[in-house]
Order: sequence, then C-alpha cells, then structure tokens
Amino acid sequence: MRAVVLAGQGSPDVLVPGDVEEPAVGSGDVQVTVAGAAVNPVDLKTRSGFLSDIVLTFPAVLGWDVAGIVTAVGAAVDRFAVGDRVVGMIAQPVHRYGTYAERVVADQSLFAQAPRSLPLDEAAAIPLAALTAWQTTAALHVAEGTPVLVTGAAGAVGRIVTQLLIRRGHEVDALARASDTDELRDLGAHAVFDRPQALPARRYAGVVDTAGVAAAVRAVRDNGRFVSIDDNEQPDPERGVTPAKNYVDENGVQLAEIVARIDAGLLSVPVAHKFPLDDAARAHGVLAAGGTRGKVLLIP
Repeated sequence: MRAVVLAGQGSPDVLVPGDVEEPAVGSGDVQVTVAGAAVNPVDLKTRSGFLSDIVLTFPAVLGWDVAGIVTAVGAAVDRFAVGDRVVGMIAQPVHRYGTYAERVVADQSLFAQAPRSLPLDEAAAIPLAALTAWQTTAALHVAEGTPVLVTGAAGAVGRIVTQLLIRRGHEVDALARASDTDELRDLGAHAVFDRPQALPARRYAGVVDTAGVAAAVRAVRDNGRFVSIDDNEQPDPERGVTPAKNYVDENGVQLAEIVARIDAGLLSVPVAHKFPLDDAARAHGVLAAGGTRGKVLLIP
C-alpha cells in the first residue's frame, strides 16, 4: 500500500513516499480508500519529536484525519456499507499507521457519514479540529450567555470554537491577528483584540486558549474557567481559576453531530491548501511557517 512513511523523527525531509504492509480488516473494522487526509500541528510535533511522550514504532505513517470511500467491512460492521462516503479521526500514535496513505483501516466507531454539502476530499478538514473544538467547549462549563474569550480564534480549532460558542448564545470575543478582524466579525465575534496586553482584565466567564497564550488568564473572572488545547506550559492557578488542559478523543457519534451542523450551514471548516500525498514534506513546511487560514490537505 502506498503511503508517506516516517522512518525516524526529524525535519520534514524524513517524510518519504513508500510502501507499507496493507492493514488487515478486523471484524469491527472498515477499510477506507482515502480521498483526503489533513495535516495537523500534532503531525508536525510527532514528526519532529517535540511530543516526547509519544513513542512511535517505525516505520510509522502520520495523520489523524481522513475522508474517503468504504471499500471493505468486517463481519461485525453494522453502521457502514461498501460505497459509503465517510470521515473519521484516528489517533495515529495509538494505531501506528495513520491517514497519510492510500487506504486506512480502523474500527467503525471512529467514523461518521461524510457531509453531503462538501467535496469528499475537503471533508478531511473536519474531524480532528472539529472534535477538539466540540469537546473543549463542552469542558468549559460556564453559564449560558456569559462572555467568553477565544485565543487563536482564526485558527483551525479556534474558528470552530468561536462558531460553537456563538451558537450556544455566548458573547464571544477573539484574540487574533488584526488582519483576521473582518472575517471573525463576519462569523459573529463581538470584539477582536490583536495582542494579549489589550485584553480587558477579569471580564470573561471563561477563556478557550487554542494558541498557547498563558497571559490570557488575566482576562478570566475570579473563579472562572480557563481551558487550553495547547502543548505549551499552562498558567499558574490564580484567583480561583485553575487552568485545565483538554485532550481530544476519537468519537464517531460526536463527529456525526458535527457533520449534521455542517450540512445545515451552521458550521464551516475552510481549506487553505491541497497537496499531492507525495508532497507531505512540503505541506508540513507550509503549516509550520504559520499564518495558514484553513486546513492543509493531502490528496492521494
């Protein structure tokens, strides 16, 4: 099976097109022929060795996001059939072979029907970013309608967090680049700040930190909530605010709810770049350079 193979950790140049053994389809598994896979920050950090707690078995195949067509199912599969268009999130370090490949095999519980409103390859932009946003906003635990701040609000996860919180009735302010102001206002953000020093002190019931801005904790009310998805060092507890780190879990049921919102026009996940699968090293370089507004996809 054709894939982008990681033989060791290092610079993007360690990502090399090659062949790996075809994964066997277990009783509860579906095999998906890949239409698109997304490049995520976790892929860059895994490849470089930044995430020291992730132990890889080489050769490995990176990638968490996939969209494609079901081409085989195990004997116990009851949610999908051959020919279904699906999306899924696969926690690559757990499975060794991720989604930078021609085909992916994983348990049916990790998948959902793909949105009807998007080209299938672009649906690969959804799973990891949207599940992270969905689960992080659920962990925020602030009263309905209270003001909330999102850092990195124009990024892949921050944009979805912003949309979800607005739909839940919160007044959402954003920390982002000044150049992102118009787009964030179009999404419904109330105020947009371009530097942490400009944030109002103790204004927000909660902060969702998608950009590693520890200084944003000063903007949380006493006894408020600060939830981060970033791998940088978290701020120290203060004023009854105990910062929390949220990790994403595989969840096909939640993914199906997200897809329903996308098809209803209630949620958008933009795509910035598409690269051929064999150009994974170049795609990693583009994402690492920063400033990407939308997902970076690999197309087999």
